[in-house]
Amino acid sequence: MYRQSSFQLLVPKQLGGRISTLPETLKIYEHASFIDGNLGWLLTVCTGNMYLLKSLKEDIYKKYIANDDTVLSGSGFPTGSAKPVPGGYQVNGEWKYCSGSSIASYFMMNAKVDNGEGDTSTEIRSFIFEKDQVKVMGDWNAFGLKATNSHTIIVEDAFVKDEWTMAFHLSGSNYEDPLLRYPFFQFAKSQFASVSLGIARRFIVESKKLADQFKGEWEISNRYDFVRNKIQAAEKRLTDTKSSFDRVISRTWNLHIQGDELPEDHLKEVNHVCENAAKEALKSAQSIYNYLGITAVLENTVINKTYRDLHTACQHGLIVSFRD
Repeated sequence: MYRQSSFQLLVPKQLGGRISTLPETLKIYEHASFIDGNLGWLLTVCTGNMYLLKSLKEDIYKKYIANDDTVLSGSGFPTGSAKPVPGGYQVNGEWKYCSGSSIASYFMMNAKVDNGEGDTSTEIRSFIFEKDQVKVMGDWNAFGLKATNSHTIIVEDAFVKDEWTMAFHLSGSNYEDPLLRYPFFQFAKSQFASVSLGIARRFIVESKKLADQFKGEWEISNRYDFVRNKIQAAEKRLTDTKSSFDRVISRTWNLHIQGDELPEDHLKEVNHVCENAAKEALKSAQSIYNYLGITAVLENTVINKTYRDLHTACQHGLIVSFRD
């Protein structure tokens, strides 16, 4: 990962990063998730944190962040408070689900600025912390994506220099790369949708392996052909879903790079296709799982791990449809 500058996937080109087009970036997330769900999730979240640094001053970004071995963990939820002090801010807070916390070089979290008694502003700023300023709680106990180490982190009276903080803006960028100007929520949704598609594709492959492993035994009762037909149907369902996803992403990306602001109906279309991708990824796995036997429920098997990882990834609120 470090040798291939994988965590620099969303670092601006002018700083030596690997930033590319949206379709190409999503292919990388999908492929990494196919290899291992934890890998894909970590790559997605940690590079996504880099995306939010697009307002960071160039000299700070280049000196500390734009390095092949830099991993940025953190959270975008403003569950901390920051008090202005000479030269910077004093920050306190607790942030949940910080993926990559055990391998992070730095942490970036959002906090509300407290300007004193009577302050009614809702200013939110992003703060970058060094590792020794952060306490990792080690409380990630999900049944899937276990290796993402998405622990709670706590900061107590940490001083952050002015140059290590920035106003939190989802739009706008100090850099010209088109991907850094693509609408944030649609980008984030497409990231996690790609993860779900990659893990689901791996589940299909592992299902085929399992069926072939028991082919001799299952053929006696015609079970093998039944299961293989279920797998084939699920694979087609997933392939069709991926094709629809790719078409919408490519169309909106092409419109975006022409310099046009994406219309509301296009944004809604991206939202829908991302949520649908996650839903269909889950359904493709669930349509097979019950027919795979006891082996599929053993936690030490790849297929069980993949199934749990898929359900955990698809639980992310950005890709759950609340309209069904």
